[in-house]
Parts: sequence; C-alpha cells; structure tokens
Amino acid sequence: MLSPDEWLGMRSNKSRSDILKNLSDRGFLYQITNAESFDNLICSNAKEVVFYIGCDPTAPSLHAGHLLWVKLVNELQKAGLRPIIVIGGATGKIGDPTWKDQQRTMLELDVIERNISMITAKLRTLIKFGDESNAAILLNNDDWISKLNYMDFLREYGPSFSVNKMLALDSISARLERQQHLSFLEFSYMLIQAYDFLYLFENYDCKVQLGGADQWANMIFGVDLIRRRTGKLAYGVSTPLLTNSRGLKMGKTEKGAVWLDENLTSTFEFWQYWRNVDDADVPRLLKLFSDMSLNEIGKCEGLIGTADINDMKVLLADSVTSFVHPTADIQSIKSMANSLFGGGEGGHGQVVDTFVLKRGTKICNALHDTKLAISLTAAKRLIDGHGVKIDGAVIEDYEASIMENCLLSVGRKKFARVEVTDD
Repeated sequence: MLSPDEWLGMRSNKSRSDILKNLSDRGFLYQITNAESFDNLICSNAKEVVFYIGCDPTAPSLHAGHLLWVKLVNELQKAGLRPIIVIGGATGKIGDPTWKDQQRTMLELDVIERNISMITAKLRTLIKFGDESNAAILLNNDDWISKLNYMDFLREYGPSFSVNKMLALDSISARLERQQHLSFLEFSYMLIQAYDFLYLFENYDCKVQLGGADQWANMIFGVDLIRRRTGKLAYGVSTPLLTNSRGLKMGKTEKGAVWLDENLTSTFEFWQYWRNVDDADVPRLLKLFSDMSLNEIGKCEGLIGTADINDMKVLLADSVTSFVHPTADIQSIKSMANSLFGGGEGGHGQVVDTFVLKRGTKICNALHDTKLAISLTAAKRLIDGHGVKIDGAVIEDYEASIMENCLLSVGRKKFARVEVTDD
C-alpha cells in the first residue's frame, strides 16, 4: 500500500493517469489501495469507472470540512468518472466510532430524515445529477441495509471480518486503552460500511470508494470483503483531512461549524471565513478550491507575510463561495465587507451574528450578550480602552444604552448586528 507520492514517483518513467497526477499535485489524494492497478484502470478507461462516497446525516448540513471530497467528486466527474453519493440513512442510526470518550449521540429517526432531506437538497446544487452518462446517482443505504436479516447477515458475512484487526484500529484501541465504553453498536459500524461497498460493487459495478483519511480503516475492510466474496479487485482512495498549517481541522469558528447551508451560515459569513484564513494556508487552499494553475499558485507562496497575499485571500473566498453558493452576489458581499471593515474591496473582519436585545440594554450587558466580551468586567475594560463603537462612534460611558438597531463593534474586526425590541 503506497502513498500517492510514492506510486507516482515509482511510475515516473511509465505512462500514468494525468487525472490522478493533477489531483495528487493539487493535494486531493492521501492514500490508495492497489495503487498501480488503480492508476492503470484510470489510464485505460476512466469513463467506465464508477466510484462512491458516503455521508452520514448526523447534522442538518454538510460543513466546510466536507468541501474537499465534494470538490474531488466534481473533478473526477469532469474527467468522465461516475459518482454515487450514498446518504447513510442506516449508518447514521449507529454512528462511526470516534476518538472521543463517548459514543456519538443517537439521533431520533425523524431528525435523521430531516437531515437527509436538507443535505440532499444542497448536494444537488454542488454535484451534477441528471441524464448524462456520468451523472451522479444518489442513494440511501437504509434501502438495502434495512432489508437484511440479522442472523443471515452474521452467517453470510461475519466470517469475513477479523476481530483482531478491528481491535487494532486506532479509534478502537485508544478507547479500549482508556477503558472507556465502546458499544457493540459502534463496533458493528465498519461491517455495515464494508457491506455497502460490496452491495454497490455487485449492483452498480462500483469499484472505488472515496473517503476522508479518518475512514481509511473502514474502506480497507470493504476492499477486503469484496476480494474475499468475489475474488475481484476494488479500490480505496482517501483524501487528507482539511486542516490548517497548524494541523487543526478547518471549518470551525467561535460560533461553531462553518455550514454549507446558507440558512445556518450566511453567504457573507461563509465568504469572510475563507477571506480570513492564515497566510500560510492560502497556496494549498487555492490548489484545492480554485481554477488557478499550479504555476500561478506557486508564485503566491512568495506573497506569504506581505500585504499582497490579501488579494489571493479574496480570490480564494470568491472561488469557494461561488462554488458552494452559485447564486450568491459576490460583489455585494465584498462591498458589505468593505463598508464594515474598510481596507478596500474585500475588507475583512468577523461579524459575530445578529442579536435581538431589549431597547435600553446597557452597553456592558450588550457586549456580553452579543459575545463580544466574555464578562461584564471585560466589557468595561474594552470601553476603558476606547475599543467599543456603536455605528462607528466610540463609546466611553458605561451607562450608555442601546436604543436603536445598530452595528456594535470591538476593535477593528469583531462586529455584531443588534436589533432592538420593546418586548
């Protein structure tokens, strides 16, 4: 089993897939099973290849961390491959084992259905469905998992799975070493995901599973199950997790996740998130989420730490926002940012949220209620430091009150919209 760099280097003197080379150079690929064979498969008949990726409906929306695989699906589809998107209506009832001390919260069935509806609606705007030969197929694994007979499943597929290998998985062994509860429900997740791959292999001629690096072990179980049951070769292809230059997962803010659903994260806030990424992350993110050539992006690396990198951040924010929200008015977003934060087109800062406060709320309480200050004492310190403004006017009086709708700010980059009510 080789990393993409290893197998591409190994094949440097032979023909290889331009598709995979480009994806590897842009940072989409992390690990590949049976890499040489997979390379040959893509080289010989990419337009005949069907691949799938699964997504559990654990929330009402996908978030920024999912964008890497969504973009990869788009790139593979443009190259002629056909995607299957599997919504985990069955696996979502169980939950993948995590590194956390406790198992995932079990969702009510009506919540799962609502999440499925919202996620699939968004996916239809991000991935090409329709009548084309390589149009994406949308499936729900509950349609076949719910039909399984428990005893038949155990007898038929249980012998193909090694408990020894399962116990050796990092996510499992870490929980066991800490002597923390691991339910059989979680433990069975990988069996069901492996069966998904076998089902798709047999019914849709799907030979490839995509997934994040954290799904690698589950993917290997699926590849192995297909080999044991059919004697044929299937492939697992993982993407790196979307992290920043400090190794932290991207897609989180002070408010929580950066959602792809504009009702949960506004297009303005979404644009601002990408506008505010660290300088060091810009070249890598442009490789993933823009149409810039690798040569052009290479030149950006020399801009890190200079004011000129801001132009590249604006380009990045434009690219990602246009992809996720095709109907968004990017120019209006940038004009709003400039009016709020200054600094020319594409000014940047952080609008915390819109808050409804009672008319007459004291400024210290307003700062705390809008999360611009962690305490009333901190709010007074901010006022003492002349860092608090209402609609651009500096506030110096602790007794000042919020009487009208306004923009409340702390410093140059933290803002909250305030709407007053008499109730």
